[in-house]
Amino acid sequence: MANKDELIGAARNPWWQAAAAVAAIALVAVFALGGFKPAKSKAKPLPQYAAGKRVQTGAMAVTPLRAWVARYRPGGRIEPNQLYRVLQADVENRTARSFNSFGYLLEDLILVSPKREPIKADTPLSADDHSQLGDLHPRLKQRVDLVWKLPPGYVYAPSQTFGLFARDYKAKAYLNDEGAWLQGKPAAKFELAVQDLRAQALAP
Repeated sequence: MANKDELIGAARNPWWQAAAAVAAIALVAVFALGGFKPAKSKAKPLPQYAAGKRVQTGAMAVTPLRAWVARYRPGGRIEPNQLYRVLQADVENRTARSFNSFGYLLEDLILVSPKREPIKADTPLSADDHSQLGDLHPRLKQRVDLVWKLPPGYVYAPSQTFGLFARDYKAKAYLNDEGAWLQGKPAAKFELAVQDLRAQALAP
């Protein structure tokens, strides 16, 4: 039987779009069951980490660094009557193939709303040059900015919860015996302080 390291080294499923669809269904199902809600007294609590802690989830390793609210996207200019929340993190692709940042990254690293609902980031950006993030390459750590466009009437809060799903390789994920990295249960949550940069004119 293949061990975990061998599975991590397995080729990524070329039908990643199908895996993304499965993940989206799993995301809804998990939250319907209260995946990131506060644990009941008899339930095993979900591991919670602070900024700077590296967490492995199978396909990825994520280290959240900081979060902030500003009137501009990273590298951008102030936009009247608009606010953005940004999570900066170091992300490593632990699979054997490159994958698009709009797939696993946006599906697995999410914001948890006050109503305990999952909210995917609108845009993944490279923290180095603020360009739109493309593929994440194997074993290469990438510093990223995940950007959420905040709704009108947003009220600043000094902390924010983010959630992270596990994603494991299944050798026979589909009827045709194709393998895939499938989203699993919630793996961790992060409670981060949120910097208030609304008064600053320059983007970080």
